[in-house]
Amino acid sequence: MGARRRLCRLTALLLLAALLSGCGGTEIDLSLPQLPPIPAAEGLRVAVASDLHLNPDYTESSEGDAAAYSLELTDALLRDVREQGAQLLLLTGDLVNGGKENRHEALVEKLRGAETAGLAVYVLPGNHDLAPVSQTEFAALYADFGYAEAYSRDAASLSYCVLREDCALLMLDTGGYPADCIDLPGAVPRENSEAFLREETLRWAEEMLREARRRALPVLCAGHYNLLTGAQRSGYQLEHGEALAAMLRECGVPLYLSGHIHARAVLREEGLTELVTEYLLGYPTGYSLLDREDGTWTYRPRRVDVDAWAAETGQSDPALLHFAAWQQEGLRRYAVENIAYVSARNELSERQQAQAAAFFYAVMNAYWRGTLSKERAALEAMPGCQPFFRCAEGYAYGWWLRDLIETATPELAGFTLPPGG
Repeated sequence: MGARRRLCRLTALLLLAALLSGCGGTEIDLSLPQLPPIPAAEGLRVAVASDLHLNPDYTESSEGDAAAYSLELTDALLRDVREQGAQLLLLTGDLVNGGKENRHEALVEKLRGAETAGLAVYVLPGNHDLAPVSQTEFAALYADFGYAEAYSRDAASLSYCVLREDCALLMLDTGGYPADCIDLPGAVPRENSEAFLREETLRWAEEMLREARRRALPVLCAGHYNLLTGAQRSGYQLEHGEALAAMLRECGVPLYLSGHIHARAVLREEGLTELVTEYLLGYPTGYSLLDREDGTWTYRPRRVDVDAWAAETGQSDPALLHFAAWQQEGLRRYAVENIAYVSARNELSERQQAQAAAFFYAVMNAYWRGTLSKERAALEAMPGCQPFFRCAEGYAYGWWLRDLIETATPELAGFTLPPGG
């Protein structure tokens, strides 16, 4: 980066900081998402993480890019999950960034250590997990993390069901990966890589749900791709998704777990709730906690305490030792750089760019804090709101941020599902 570009970005960041510091009167909380104490688990506690995108071969150097720390953040996640007293960890796909065998092996080694420490881990594939690894090779690699323990495996996909004493896990392979990776004996070759659930898989899943009901087990159903229509921004429609949603409702399963869109979301349709867990490498590095007690599921978002992991393990990298602050500064920089990018076509003055970046930063921070619905009016009153949407017209940033603002609900900060829904 040239000296002039660095100076311009520094100037923009300083102006952004000044504008953000003046937001106090609008009652917008710009602090880091805190790590409040989470009560000890009284019953079953399940952690859910998604889109780890682990990549030991990462070589690109980009300031503020958390992808450079995928191995360290996975270690920090596993520590934090244990610290919070979870008995189970569900990983809902995109385990690695590109389905190379050595990347899966690196993750498998970490998961073995977690299970040795007493954490039961269950995985399912996402669209980044196969190719060159095939379906058969994936199941063999993760035999100790669901496939060998399965009560039943679907012959047509990598879906499987685990019947534990405390719950049933219906782990669904929702496809989305290259068709040439499909090599299971019962699978039917496809001509595309679209997200799908085969009718054979749905019939198998219905049998598993009946068996779970016969055993009076609460069910957690998970897939990588999103299910409910509120997640259409993912860009994929899950083939036969409506049939799966109807089946879950009919069988009294109130919750579906997913990932893929790299953003936390809580979606509800006709008594069915979908919890979308955020991208591990996003801001802030987070995952989901689910508690089962007295017939209810309670959800709490959790930010990984990377700082504590770094201190505990003797890390020397300042970014890891002060990771929360490093990520917050990265979000500021991300706001400045993206506004500069979109305003190249829809021009704004320097001050309007800084105002738009301040708005973008404040919205993203509120979204991850779970306070966006409460702060919506104050955010829309910020001077950078109109400049942002003016310069973002014609870019995905525009409709995406508008979608976040309009659909944000208090449930992003946590919810409890009553018995039966």
